[in-house]
Parts: sequence; C-alpha cells; structure tokens
Amino acid sequence: MRAMICSNVMLRVAQKNSCRWLSSSSAAAIEDLPLQFLRASDPANFDKDTFQRKDVVFDKSSGKPLITSTLKTPFMREYSLHGESYKVVWDDGVVSEYQRSWVKKQLDLWGKSDIQRVMWNDLTEDRVRTSKDLSMGFEEVLTSNGQAKALKALYQYGILLVTNTPIDDRCSGSVATVASALGGGAKKDDTSVLNNYLKGQNYDRLEGVVDGPLRTLYGTVWSTSTSDQSAGASTADSAYGNESLPLHTDMTYIRDPPGLQIFTMVRPATTGGESLFGDGFAAAEKLRSVDPTSFRVLSELPRRYRCVDRVSGWHLEASGPVIALNYGRVVGIRHNDLDRLPDLPPEGVEDVDEFYKTVNRAHQAWDKILASDDIRLILRLQAGETAIVANQRCFHGRLGFSLDGYSSRVIKGCYVSQDEFESRLRWEGYHV
Repeated sequence: MRAMICSNVMLRVAQKNSCRWLSSSSAAAIEDLPLQFLRASDPANFDKDTFQRKDVVFDKSSGKPLITSTLKTPFMREYSLHGESYKVVWDDGVVSEYQRSWVKKQLDLWGKSDIQRVMWNDLTEDRVRTSKDLSMGFEEVLTSNGQAKALKALYQYGILLVTNTPIDDRCSGSVATVASALGGGAKKDDTSVLNNYLKGQNYDRLEGVVDGPLRTLYGTVWSTSTSDQSAGASTADSAYGNESLPLHTDMTYIRDPPGLQIFTMVRPATTGGESLFGDGFAAAEKLRSVDPTSFRVLSELPRRYRCVDRVSGWHLEASGPVIALNYGRVVGIRHNDLDRLPDLPPEGVEDVDEFYKTVNRAHQAWDKILASDDIRLILRLQAGETAIVANQRCFHGRLGFSLDGYSSRVIKGCYVSQDEFESRLRWEGYHV
C-alpha cells in the first residue's frame, strides 16, 4: 500500500536508473535529497548519545577497515509525511524516519536556505545606527533573544554595532562577555564567562570557564594601549601606531584565522581614527563579475602571510587563497597586504614572468575594488561602542589619527574562534 501525502495522487518518477514514489505536493521536499545520502543518514546509523556513526565496518580486534562490495543505489519504495516526520520504506524492508526540520536543514546546505547572506556596499554610519538588524545594546546582547539576534546579523551581514558597553574597571570583562555570548556552547552555565559576568565576577579572576576570548599571541582580551596590554603579550603589530590601516582581515598568518573580532572603543581619538569596514564577500563577487580571470587567480593561488615578534618569540606563518571557495561559493576571505609575503611561483611553472604578470594583474583588480568608496563603511565609534565583525568575511581598518598625550585612541578587544562562532550559528539553525 502506497503512502498518502497531502494528496491521493502518487507519481512514480524515474531518476538516474532508479525509481521512487513521489508526492504531487511541492511541500514534500524529501525527494530532493540524494537517495544514497538519505539512506546513509538514517538515524539508526548513529549513536543516540555521541552522534557518532555506527555503520562503519571494521575489524573489531585490529581496527582495520573492512572492504565491502560496491553499494548499489538505494531504492525508496514509498514514503509518507506524518506531522513533523517522514517515514521512508526502502526496497529491502528497512524503515527509516526523518524529522522534517532535518530534511530542510540538509536542503539548506545546498544553498536553499530561507535566510540568505546579505552582500552590502554603500552602507553608511547612519544606516547602521538606525538599523534594527545592525545595531543593538550591550544588555540586549547578553539575553538569549539578543544572542540569537546578534548571531543572525553576523551570519547575514558579518557586522554588528553594540552600544552602551561598560568601559569602567570591568571593561575586560564586558569585552570577554560579548565573546562568550556569541561563542562557545549555547547553554550558558557556571562554566561560561557570560554567566559569571552576570553574577558580578571579574573576568580576570575567573577559572574553569570553557568559552570566551580566543587566546592568541596578543593574549585573550587585548588593548591597543601598550601600558594596558597583558604582560608577555605581543605588541608587534601596526595597530599599536597611529597611522591609517588599509582594509584587511586579521591573523592571516595562522592556519584558521579567528571567526569574530570584537572592538570596544574605550577612548576615541580627538582627531581622526575613524574605523573602516567592508564586505569581503561582496568584494569577491564584484571581482568575479568584472574580472573572472583575476577572481580565479585569487581563489586558486595560495598566498603566504607572516608575523614575527622578536621580543616575545613568536614566528607565525600560514598560507591560503585570498578568496576561499566551496563548490564555487565564496566562504572565506584571507587578506592583509601588510603581513603578506612575496609570492613564489608554484613548482613546475615554466614561464615565471607570465606568472608574476598574471598575479600582479589580479592583485591590482582586487585593490581597485577595495579602494572604491562604495565598499568602505566609515564608523566613528564613541566611547562604549563595540563593533563586531566576522573576520573571515569582513574587512576592517582605520583612518590615521593625531596623538594627544601618551595615547589618544584606545580600543580593547578580543577574538572568537571560527569553530566556536560556527557552532553557535549551527545551534541557531544557520548552515555554514
């Protein structure tokens, strides 16, 4: 007996040498998933506690993988939708159940998400400050609903302005708390910086926490004032000067750059020092449109980046393309010309001169886009305002500023790892 789904009409459709029963209702989306993937994803194939696979075939004594025969394409005999779950009957008699929400998530992974990333340019300070999506208060970020709202903004736009951040003696704690709110586990308990901050505890004295700032060569919570930087932390970076900084992403010299960067303005410069931001995904798509050849070069050529601090003893190097792709979709930006080493031709390149001409042409096309005013968002952050950027997507930089006394512009900030950021996005239902 065939399943009845939203209609009494069932359509038998042939696809890639196999047959399956489909509903005439467009709402039944399970048929859009590959049958091989669907059968392998049967919940019965996964441990309910660890979520690890149970269908991996290996020798129980030696651990060696066992070679199995070539698998045939599964055949779906019928399926039915009951409330919020699908019931699938396979040709070998196995019955599988899949939650409707799970099916939707898998389809979203193919780029069919209801919530799309928003590529932006011509974004102004006034629009950011008045936007219900791009601006929110510090206290709101600490709530469950506020965290969800902030994560949505960072998923869609890659940037968020947070106002009224405390910058008193607990400033390091408030910076770390924002990191905790947007990273780590979604369940906040006594092992969370956020939970302890809400209890009035100082970040510097917390022990046993499992989330919060990513520890780097600059420490956890860092300051652009060298007198306020943690002992032993590096200050070998142009951020500790007062010159302008071109648009860039941070820590290109580590294998997996941070996912979020948090900037809290403690003391703005008297003159100058405005913060710059830009959407790297939008820049990449513009390059793909106007110069496909240069886009291909910058998405295929690994470029090398370096950070050396002789005082603290750090020597970091990493490489990767400026534009990271996943099946043609832009998923990451790695760009900082100040830390970039000169390009070496890949092994086997015969025409070295042509290699450098091609790379230089691609770099100039990229620079032309980054120099255009429409991609640059200028924000003059006031004391207590925090800018958060998705570091593997959005650029940041600053305009030069005049020195006033020892230091006229002080920012405290920190990073959140890409893994922690993506974990929170998945928990909120976004697909990365």
